[in-house]
Amino acid sequence: MVDKRGQGCSHPPSRYERIVLPDQEFLGNTLIRADLNSPIQNKEVQDNFRIAKAIENLEEIRLNSKSVTFLSHLGRPNGRDDKFSLKPVAKEMSNLLGEEIIFIDTIKNNEIKENLEKNPGRIFLLENLRFYDEELNNNLDFSQKVTSSFDTFILDAFGAAHRSHASIVSFGKYIKSYQGKLMTEEVENLNNLINSPQKPFTVLLGGAKISDKLKLIDNLLPRVDHLLIGGGMCFTFLKANGLNIGKSLCEDDYLETAQKILNSNHGHKIHLPVDFGVTTSIESGLRKDKNIDNFSNDDIGVDISSETIQKFGSILEKSKTVFWNGPMGIFENPNFKLGTEEITKKVSSLKAYTVVGGGDSVNAIKMFSNLSDFDHISTGGGASLKYLEGGQLPGVNIYNPLIL
Repeated sequence: MVDKRGQGCSHPPSRYERIVLPDQEFLGNTLIRADLNSPIQNKEVQDNFRIAKAIENLEEIRLNSKSVTFLSHLGRPNGRDDKFSLKPVAKEMSNLLGEEIIFIDTIKNNEIKENLEKNPGRIFLLENLRFYDEELNNNLDFSQKVTSSFDTFILDAFGAAHRSHASIVSFGKYIKSYQGKLMTEEVENLNNLINSPQKPFTVLLGGAKISDKLKLIDNLLPRVDHLLIGGGMCFTFLKANGLNIGKSLCEDDYLETAQKILNSNHGHKIHLPVDFGVTTSIESGLRKDKNIDNFSNDDIGVDISSETIQKFGSILEKSKTVFWNGPMGIFENPNFKLGTEEITKKVSSLKAYTVVGGGDSVNAIKMFSNLSDFDHISTGGGASLKYLEGGQLPGVNIYNPLIL
């Protein structure tokens, strides 16, 4: 048998036996800024998608490290708050890896250094970074203090890369630093969408508000062949076209903007729904299906319906590249799930190159399809949209990629 250094060995290495690859520097005590921001209820992780992605390349890193320590934010706490503790994340990581993760609940004394010295070769998780104002304020003394016990820093938190926080932009000033594989993978997939998509290129947008997606539309509309718009945001466009949308969600302040987009040189690429599941009370859950021309003043659009599903599906089938962000309706309600369910199944079955961004879309995939049916699912909804808007993310491409 030949080990990873090309040397003969009589037995395979143990799962985490350290092996230094050819010409590869030993990473030492390694600190990884991951995005472990996950929904937690009753101290239990409800969705481990980001946690599972964060540890995908752990074995390669661990083989070249003395120890591995993760750190992350969780939510938006106002100071230290047990509701936002990462302890449940440590428990979930332990379950996924099949070994105990050592949790370190403070980063302001010598606890990090002492734990690393006492437990060589182990995996650690630090408490929520956002318990400290210094993280949010990009305090350099804080960055130097946290990194002082480590030899190598890996920035692999794409979902937080649009924030100019200490762990994103300053930790790497003090020790050897790399961009992680997950971050590099995210950037490469999004660059493909912006710079070299196979045509026809279709973007499918849902969600509630047009205001959240205006910059994205401005940047992508000239590049795409089709822009399909569902969810609550479509009603601002429909009302701008003079249609009665009843009591459906609408941002009246953006009607003029929506009209300008529709009348622009690329406005013909936009496809809007023609029929909906409607209700007069979301709480009642009662649904009727109507053409947009037949809306009453009391109707609330809560989902796209059969004719739109067929219309969107036909365009998607002919596409070679698809980017999807946002559901087609209030899919969490069984009576309002039809459009999101059918579109999810359609996109998952395409031969096209498919990229998904946004937590709600990921939830829909888990409900109606499989994550493995898509080419790339971004771990950072807000960051991926920011990147596709053409914005510079403070944490992207500031270090050389890690290659193991």
